[in-house]
Amino acid sequence: MVAQARFNGFGREIDTYIKESANRYQVSETMLRGLVKMEDGWYGKISPTGPIGVGQFTMGTWNFLANTVEGYRIGMRPVTAKNRNTRFDPRHNKYINTLATALYARWHIEQFVERGIKPTDENLYLAHNIGLEGLYRAILGRSTAEDIRNMRRNGMKRGMSVKQFIAYQTGRYNSHKSIANFVSKTGKQTEIVWIKPQTHKKRPSTTETKPSLSTGQSAVKNAMIWIEPSDNNVIWIDNTIKM
Repeated sequence: MVAQARFNGFGREIDTYIKESANRYQVSETMLRGLVKMEDGWYGKISPTGPIGVGQFTMGTWNFLANTVEGYRIGMRPVTAKNRNTRFDPRHNKYINTLATALYARWHIEQFVERGIKPTDENLYLAHNIGLEGLYRAILGRSTAEDIRNMRRNGMKRGMSVKQFIAYQTGRYNSHKSIANFVSKTGKQTEIVWIKPQTHKKRPSTTETKPSLSTGQSAVKNAMIWIEPSDNNVIWIDNTIKM
């Protein structure tokens, strides 16, 4: 894995849409910029799993919002069997898709109140990523088999527990949020790398030389490395910082 290319901003069009959408639905512009950056769809990417557009909406989520009064008011129209994945798919409209992303965040905030979920930027991203109920069950420690499958479709690595996945996605989101909001200060974009914990590994003595990095590890010179030890202590190693 290698460091990602430098992020040069969303461009004036998307920046304007984000600002207007955040203001309209009274959600954090900082949060929204991070979410849009993390979803990585503002330039027209179509996910192999189906989501489309600035907010990377699935057909089901889009149609849920499109059938609300506010969704209809902002111009959302349902995805149908006829227009799905064509140039007429309504999710391709960047302006409406950005408004829908902020509308969805506002809806999540209201739902968080009912469930006692803290309305943090991270939780808003996670609800967008794995669904409101999926996040809620993860917080309660009651994730279902379908929740796990959904997490795997959305970035869960082999060997991760639900708790580790939530922490991993939170770290990735915060990294993207920082980049999206401080473009001039970030330099090269970093990525989070999951390293599966090694079990029953002998700890080297002070007289032993340090082992060389593996090929996979040496490739992440500019990456932020996430290590989840077997004792559940969380360790962050940011090797972009010179000691």
